[in-house]
Amino acid sequence: MYVATLESNYDIKQTRLMKVPAEVVFKNINNFNKWGNWSPWYELDSTIVASSEVNSGVGASYIWAEKDGNVSVKTISLIPNKEIIQQFDLDSESTSEMYWNLTEFEGATEVTWGMRGENSFGKKIHWLMNGGIEKNMTPLYQRGLELLELQLLKEMDIHSIDYKGEVYYGGGYYLYQTTSCKNADAPKKMAEMFPKIVNYMATNQIEASGKPFTLNHQIDLINNTVMFSACIPVKERIITEGEVLTGFLEPQKTFKIIFKGNYKFLPVSWPNFYKTLTEKGYTAIEKGYSFEIYTMSPNETANPAEWLTEIYIPIEDTVVENNEQL
Repeated sequence: MYVATLESNYDIKQTRLMKVPAEVVFKNINNFNKWGNWSPWYELDSTIVASSEVNSGVGASYIWAEKDGNVSVKTISLIPNKEIIQQFDLDSESTSEMYWNLTEFEGATEVTWGMRGENSFGKKIHWLMNGGIEKNMTPLYQRGLELLELQLLKEMDIHSIDYKGEVYYGGGYYLYQTTSCKNADAPKKMAEMFPKIVNYMATNQIEASGKPFTLNHQIDLINNTVMFSACIPVKERIITEGEVLTGFLEPQKTFKIIFKGNYKFLPVSWPNFYKTLTEKGYTAIEKGYSFEIYTMSPNETANPAEWLTEIYIPIEDTVVENNEQL
């Protein structure tokens, strides 16, 4: 009689504020191949064997065998970057609704992970004997969110450098604004300058002819300062007025580097760029202006690990190999 009086419905959830874009959180939890990197069940049972035929989207499923039985999760609905609803089954004896809610704030996302459903009479007895469903499940969801945030922060910091070597850059006209600042403040300055140029182009019906780039006039590695221009290429010379000016980038021979990752790693990478350039037998032009083209930027993806930057350093016409000048 006592068991029959216990509440049947349950809704167990935990919430964590992560310094991660909602898009990045969503892509990870919507991909079952990623779950093994943060799932709290793997900490409890290292012998878990998991499989997934369809990895993401509605209809995707994830099945694993653990010491307490077989578990399956199936995605039944979603709203990109906001919500995922999944069916959670334990040995086909217990079915619950697992859910994810994402609320994005400036620079962070509030992530709620929970499970709701209705206990059968047998499950009421089970949880009564084991301290209650909330006592057992709450720490799992709390730990899962903690592990998820750690994994996402780790993944967002992944970056790489690919040295392409000598290329000839064709140059062309561009609209620009110029500023000087600390290296750490450069992204903020860029975020202020590029919209002004874009708005100017929209107002005057000017089309861009390529991806945005910055032109580095002076990089002071000792004082950690930089003078640069935020630029957007255009097809022809534009007569401008006000804060937005027109420039021309001369055709030139350059040393090309592709940097993939968060812009915060770029300032500390520049000494290695020049070191590698020299080791490969090239000489940077002393007063040449290097430039960075943002081929994949925050406008295309919120995940900084996916940002692509093409870097061009002007070089002299001769290259030295094996101490012989060609």
